[in-house]
Amino acid sequence: MSKKDLSKNQSRRKRRRKKRHRRVLLIIEIVVILLAIAFASIMFMPNSKAFMVRTFTGCPAGRMILKTLYKNNYDANVYENDAKNIRTVNLGNGYTNIALMGIDPRDGEFDDSTHSDTIMIVSINNKTHDVKLVSVYRDSFLKMKGEKSKKAIYEKANYAYFIGGVSSTINMLNENFDLDITEYAIVNFEGLADIIDALGGVDISITDAERDLINGYLVETREITGMDAPDVKKTGKVHLSGLQATAYCRIRYTEFTDSDGNVYHNDYGRTARQRYILNTVLEKAKTAGVSQLLDVADTIIKKNNSNGRKIIATNIKWNRMVDLLTVAVDCNLNSTFGFPYDTYTPEKGKTYFGYVIPQGLKQNVVRLHKDLFPDKTYTPSSVIDDINDYIINETGVEEPDDKKDADNTDKKSKSYEDD
Repeated sequence: MSKKDLSKNQSRRKRRRKKRHRRVLLIIEIVVILLAIAFASIMFMPNSKAFMVRTFTGCPAGRMILKTLYKNNYDANVYENDAKNIRTVNLGNGYTNIALMGIDPRDGEFDDSTHSDTIMIVSINNKTHDVKLVSVYRDSFLKMKGEKSKKAIYEKANYAYFIGGVSSTINMLNENFDLDITEYAIVNFEGLADIIDALGGVDISITDAERDLINGYLVETREITGMDAPDVKKTGKVHLSGLQATAYCRIRYTEFTDSDGNVYHNDYGRTARQRYILNTVLEKAKTAGVSQLLDVADTIIKKNNSNGRKIIATNIKWNRMVDLLTVAVDCNLNSTFGFPYDTYTPEKGKTYFGYVIPQGLKQNVVRLHKDLFPDKTYTPSSVIDDINDYIINETGVEEPDDKKDADNTDKKSKSYEDD
């Protein structure tokens, strides 16, 4: 071997040694960081678990571990980009709005051809991490259009998913409410149950009537998901498994009273229960440690699409999802409510029986923007005016007298932009 070849081999060996040395140092660094986080949080932090999660997801070493463990499975099984041709209103910076959809597939379908029984808007203040959760009543009479359709129709809000999946649902929310949603997450019954189980279940208060209805819904929910859970025996403060909590979220045949004493009936009660469960889940996640949240990640990412069954899908990319996890353990869910605020439900036998008619969509949307974005000035777009007028002319349902002329401006904000 020539001196030149010998020198090249020696150089290659040196480079390999340096590379191995860097790997060893990185591993040591990761271990030291994790030990330091654990020690500091246990010794000095009153909310140590949340601090550990924030630090773990915020530091390069922790993010590298998460990426190594989950990113490939996340990209293959969870991430999808089915939201096409989304139109948004320009609301400026400061807030992140995400559509959360719950579906009830009877044959395992995870796209259109099913209805979105749950439609929520998650609004995050990017600076303060305050979070607001809005349930859009699934029977709300709103404007929508199928993904391939050229003609708009007015139907129940949950019909948008049936005629065009994610894209139609997001466009319906943006068009009817002047919003800028582009990101979404979809979960089915099995996914919700699995996530709650990974967090160890939830503790909530139920009445005798709710217990009986939970047990009734469990029969069908077991069949749909292939999961099992015993009937609920007690009332008052009870611990529910994921499947039991999912059955609870379906209840709409008995009233629900929230912590402020507000009483909800029918589908209004069902959506209030869903917000109650999600709030409880979020609070549980905020107090969970790294290990328990990794169990949730295993459920969402590694078990998703196993045996051809999906439980969750989203178009939120990996790095963005890790950022949102950091927000989740640091957030303050300070407001949950149903929308529209003022509604009219025709009685049986009347036109549009079973629909939730907004009493003045425009004034409802103005109030929505005030609640979600209190530091922003909002003027309804001309699109909102047109939808508002159509609903009034078609149904005869007008806004309440005390809300009329609440917005007497003639200004029109910019309409829709292709995104």
